[in-house]
Amino acid sequence: MLYLRMAFIMIVSLYTSRIVLQTLGVDDYGINNVVGGTVTFLTFLVYSMNTATQRFLNIAIGKNDEKEVRDVFSASLAIHFFILLLVVVIGEVVGLWLLYNKLVIPADRMNAAFWLFQFTIVSTCTMVMSIPYNAEVIAHEKMNVYAYLSVFDAVLKLLVVYLLKLSNYDKLITFGFLTMCTYILNRVLYTVYCKRTFPECKFTPHFPKKIFKEMLVFAGWDLFGVFAWACATQGATILLNMFFGTLVNAARGIAGTVLGAVKGFSQNFTTALNPAITKAYGAKNYEYMTKLMYSGSKLVFVLLYTLMLPLFIKCHYVLELWLGIVPEYSVTFIRILLVQTLVVTMWTPLFISGLATGKIKSFGLITSCLNIFQVVVCYIILMMGASPEITVMSLGIWEILAYSVQLYTLGKLIDFSLWDYFKKVQVKCIIILGITVLIYYCLTDFLYNNFVNFLLLCVSTTVISLSLTYYILLESSERVFFVSKLKSVIKKH
Repeated sequence: MLYLRMAFIMIVSLYTSRIVLQTLGVDDYGINNVVGGTVTFLTFLVYSMNTATQRFLNIAIGKNDEKEVRDVFSASLAIHFFILLLVVVIGEVVGLWLLYNKLVIPADRMNAAFWLFQFTIVSTCTMVMSIPYNAEVIAHEKMNVYAYLSVFDAVLKLLVVYLLKLSNYDKLITFGFLTMCTYILNRVLYTVYCKRTFPECKFTPHFPKKIFKEMLVFAGWDLFGVFAWACATQGATILLNMFFGTLVNAARGIAGTVLGAVKGFSQNFTTALNPAITKAYGAKNYEYMTKLMYSGSKLVFVLLYTLMLPLFIKCHYVLELWLGIVPEYSVTFIRILLVQTLVVTMWTPLFISGLATGKIKSFGLITSCLNIFQVVVCYIILMMGASPEITVMSLGIWEILAYSVQLYTLGKLIDFSLWDYFKKVQVKCIIILGITVLIYYCLTDFLYNNFVNFLLLCVSTTVISLSLTYYILLESSERVFFVSKLKSVIKKH
């Protein structure tokens, strides 16, 4: 269900991005990226509590404790309400100061940027109050419902694009208002479903202070980590705007959309894997948890690499086919971010196990400090006259370094052998990477830019990467499991 959802969402996302870019123009698209990024910076508050809510719900369900599940939901709802108030205050004070004093926005578009900012604040607040309900759906592993609601959200985005084309009012303001409406409608749907399906989804103010405190402590340390991540990503977006203007922000926005579409497939798998790993830890089934970590890393690598390789090779052609307009720097940005994401994302199942322990102080402290320092590094590089490409590449290398440190910390936290993981997973992935890169490097001169050749490239990439995965990456027990599942599917049809 999650993969069907993602296939549809990716198609819609790529199509709507094309229409929005063409309708708004490069400058307004860049304004949307930088203004949205300024508000999105505040979502570090949201993501920290999202992780905490998901973790505590999974643990409570894993222990089969209905009372604890109700208490966790009520506590998370109360905390999210206070986060909502914080988002409004910080957004309207600090955010508006940045908008009027630091961001490089044409004077005649400042009014539109202001209204876009306000609509984004409302969207963010709506998202804040949706987190406990979204977490309930995932914790109960209702992936079909999660998929249906996500597909409905994608349909709403198509409607937004249609109405944007029809509107005679300012396109940027219209886009911000319509996007806000989709957030509100999604919030209503999640709330109605959860209240009707899960008995614990009723707020009661009499939850234990212990749970409230534990969630706040967990979220507090995770907050620091997500704040550091927000500094690294949105801070870089703002700095690039200050040094190079909205054109570079438009390119970065396009790169982010492409990356989100590709990365979404692997995130589907980790979304389904998250409750399984956390529940295994809650049930103290550490052997099964380790098995999920290893298999999860392999599959995330395969899913992401199979999708990104054709895009990496034919990036300019794909952007021309998709957008018609190819903003400067966008091809280089996409290639850099794809490599960075491939390295970091395959470690996600390992990081989930670290969060499951609840001991995230030591787990993320050093990494968070490195992420915050990333903004300083970005500023120094820009002051030295670095190009946008060199700046983004430096940020990518720095992020890989930060996650490597976190991986080392994880090995001590859960008594996990990094050397064993390196032999059984990492080395095999490097071998597959080397073989496929060598094959396509030899075939570069024959890969002309036309749609038929691109389809052949996609098919051949899939066949080669899956074949190498089967014979090199998978263990014998995993191959037996794969073959048995494949036979059962064939028999049913």
